[in-house]
Amino acid sequence: MPRHRLQTQPPGTRKTAEWVTWWRRVFWWLITLALVGRSSIPAAGEPEAAKPTASLESRAASHWAFRPLQRPTLPPATTPDSLAPVDVFVAHRLAEIGLTAGPRADRSTLIRRVSFILTGLPPTPEEIRAFIEDSNPGAYGNLVERLLASPHYGERWGQHWLEAAGYADSNGYFNADTDRPLAYRYRDYVLRSLNRDKPFDQFVREQLAGDELAAWQPGQPASPEIIELLEATHYLRNGQDGSGESDGNPDEVRTDRYYALESAEQIIGSSLLGLTLQCAKCHDHKFEPVTQKDYYSLQAFLYPAFHIEQWIKPNDRIVSAPLPGQHEAWKASEILLDAEESATRTAFREWIRTAQPPGRLLFADDFNAGQTLAANWSHTAPGDDQPGGIPPVALDGSTPPAARIREGVLDILAGGGSGDRWISTRQAFDWRPANQGQWIQVTFDLVATRLDRDGTPAERIGYLLALHDFNDNSPVAGGNLLLDGNPGGATQVQVDYPGPDARSRGTIGTTGYQAGHNYGVRITRAGTNQLSLEPLVDGAPDGSPVTLSDEDLPPGGFGFEYCCGRSFTVDRVAIEASDDANPAWVERQSAFAKELRLRKEALERATAAVKTRRQPEPGRIAWMSDVSGEAPAVPLLKRGNHKTPGETVDADVPTFLKTATLGAVTPAITKTSRTTGRRLALARWLTLPDSPQSALLARVTVNRVWQQYFGTGIAATPDNLGLSGALPSDPELLEWLAAAFADSGWSLKSLHRAILHSATFQQSASPRPEGIARDPSNLRLWRYPLHRLDAEAIRDAMLAVSDQLGTKASGPYVPTPRRADGEVVPDEKHPEAHSRSVFLQHRRTQVPTFAATFDAPSLVFNCTRRATTTMPLQSLSLLNSEFTVRRGQDLAQRIGRECGTDVEGGIRRGFLLTCGREPDRAELDATLKFLALQRAAYAGRPDAESLAWADLAQSLFGLNAFLYLE
Repeated sequence: MPRHRLQTQPPGTRKTAEWVTWWRRVFWWLITLALVGRSSIPAAGEPEAAKPTASLESRAASHWAFRPLQRPTLPPATTPDSLAPVDVFVAHRLAEIGLTAGPRADRSTLIRRVSFILTGLPPTPEEIRAFIEDSNPGAYGNLVERLLASPHYGERWGQHWLEAAGYADSNGYFNADTDRPLAYRYRDYVLRSLNRDKPFDQFVREQLAGDELAAWQPGQPASPEIIELLEATHYLRNGQDGSGESDGNPDEVRTDRYYALESAEQIIGSSLLGLTLQCAKCHDHKFEPVTQKDYYSLQAFLYPAFHIEQWIKPNDRIVSAPLPGQHEAWKASEILLDAEESATRTAFREWIRTAQPPGRLLFADDFNAGQTLAANWSHTAPGDDQPGGIPPVALDGSTPPAARIREGVLDILAGGGSGDRWISTRQAFDWRPANQGQWIQVTFDLVATRLDRDGTPAERIGYLLALHDFNDNSPVAGGNLLLDGNPGGATQVQVDYPGPDARSRGTIGTTGYQAGHNYGVRITRAGTNQLSLEPLVDGAPDGSPVTLSDEDLPPGGFGFEYCCGRSFTVDRVAIEASDDANPAWVERQSAFAKELRLRKEALERATAAVKTRRQPEPGRIAWMSDVSGEAPAVPLLKRGNHKTPGETVDADVPTFLKTATLGAVTPAITKTSRTTGRRLALARWLTLPDSPQSALLARVTVNRVWQQYFGTGIAATPDNLGLSGALPSDPELLEWLAAAFADSGWSLKSLHRAILHSATFQQSASPRPEGIARDPSNLRLWRYPLHRLDAEAIRDAMLAVSDQLGTKASGPYVPTPRRADGEVVPDEKHPEAHSRSVFLQHRRTQVPTFAATFDAPSLVFNCTRRATTTMPLQSLSLLNSEFTVRRGQDLAQRIGRECGTDVEGGIRRGFLLTCGREPDRAELDATLKFLALQRAAYAGRPDAESLAWADLAQSLFGLNAFLYLE
């Protein structure tokens, strides 16, 4: 199947691993070169040794980010209002250019700013009013503490961390972009940890080595603490990993495995160390003191979990760790629900069996004892002289591959070496009904999925339609349509099978193939050049159909597929067509179709009700752990190519972070009975108090938090605090914050308080002429930087102010399917469609359309800083998207409920909900005029008033006062 990697190849093409590696090298070289150019001018106070004329090693020894924490003293206060330490540093920098901080923002602006920063949601009108009227000197502090204690805090800041950690609900890497159904447990772990203010150094250790911290063996009883540690290890799995879809080519398989390992290392480098480690994959880093040996020595910590030679595919990296008694209770519940659903479906199928008028019989074979297969069947397709496979299937034979009648049933005996084969009816059929609504169907009884008691059950139940040409040299296109039935789920549909040009048409059916039932498909004329292929189980439709073209189903035979563990037994093969020439049949069929529609709807309601009562199997965790306790040999790859392995390396940290002059130590590795102990050693080394590496971790974290407050980090390159990164605009402030963060016990909430209680954060965003003249880019923060809300905050705020925000706080993602029109949106009918954005499906190749329009990333690796754009599509989305239109209608209804017929009161309420303030006189007058114009536009319609208010409500979402944070 053709595949492509995200961002490295255009869709539908195949590129070699060497080409991809080359392109990555060029890409990162260009990026790094740009960063070096940006950082070539040292900041004030930067040591002379840090200038680019010195060697990388000597520059590293004195580089600001690679030293232990310095804990700078506060500069002299320049104004009496500079009480918070943050303000002292900012005021000192402002004084250098003759500026002071701006006045404090008004209270309505301040509560909106704090609410969005900490929770990603707007304050309610009641909260705004209470804060404005609160004369208590501690009102602001109380507001901060209330929002820090809100569960919405974890949802908001969890989103930020998940992005930096590369979290996604899909594997990415290939165009299949397969699902990660259990990734949500890591997301929930992150949200819980942040809400509890778990020390950040502990948070990091758990994600790198939670399984080793737990010292837990699969099969042992699990506790909530152990479960949380196992969930944390999904951090290492966040990168792209297409190894589960590798197509079998040995080189590509190995490339895919290394890519997953390298993704994990790259995410660690950018999210924790703030280093571009990936640039040292093929050679010593050109601009950082990271050698190629450093790269592979660091990789050796992760290699036992990503063991290239003993690879475990993503879907198999699952461990069961339920709480005591949890699995037993779930199993008992499932048995009862299965029985309830089965009884409902059985009754439905029995009704169909007795009520459905039989169609016009085109072919039937009951495989009676004594008959020979050759009368009705062949190993060639109708009209084709080439056998279906070499060696062909032996009719009435007993040595595989063969087909034989035994005790009135037909045995399909696969085997006889690898390769596809088939048997086909000698008779050809026209699988394309002529008129709308006409159909043709084929059915058969599945007697057994194994040929004897001790045999292996069939891996697939394969059968084919429109057979006409096994060797694929016929001028007739299409045909040879394979229905590859899965005993455990959906049936795959492929046209032109077998051969390299086989094309998937998706899947049908939900029940799965089990002995004792009747299976098949019905093809119905749905329109011009449109055929509907519908699965049948015991005569009843089973799930949604797929659409085919006439070209997909030319005239041909019906047959069974032989290959790869497809041995099974069938009986009563029948091919029927609608008997439209018979008036009596048409009348009976019409009555049956009406009753069938009603019974299907009742069945869907009943099965949906059962489904809502089902719970996912407890205890299943997508974790990461070492394959064994034996440390494998890890090679240094020459030029980064797995085909040219070089010397083996030991697990070790970058040399520049363990030199004697810096005081760091080599990680102490303690092997356990189940794991190598390497990742735990790395985690403990990284968070070692008063070390250069833990100082680097603190600086990276503080810088990224500052970025969320002010739009830009103190160092503008949050994933690169190395020699080639941007120099900090205020090195002393960044150093002080990092030291305070570490000294607080790595408390993120303490870091938030230090920023939130500063006058720098609380100041007005209003411009001043002297500030624009002396610091037009506001680099020194003489006012609060006005910036647009991100995609998630915009969407969530729309839901909140329209009174539609869901209460989901954990659990599996809300699906975001791609619709026929190309839009990627949650289905509004889904019960959790209005959940916060952090709970929506994060699929790498399928970012929700609204989020993508407002710059949400696709997370090829991870994202430590989003780009912010302003483009027409954003305004068009606010005008025309289905989501925005519906939220406008919802907001209008809320205003109507709360304000009744009070027009001015309704306008004031709308502004207060969306913008956090009431309109001024000019805004009120303009809004009244807009309402009058819309009423006139809808004149004569009974719903003119509600339509006008819906238009007004939607327009409020387009205001800068709603979209921007002042």
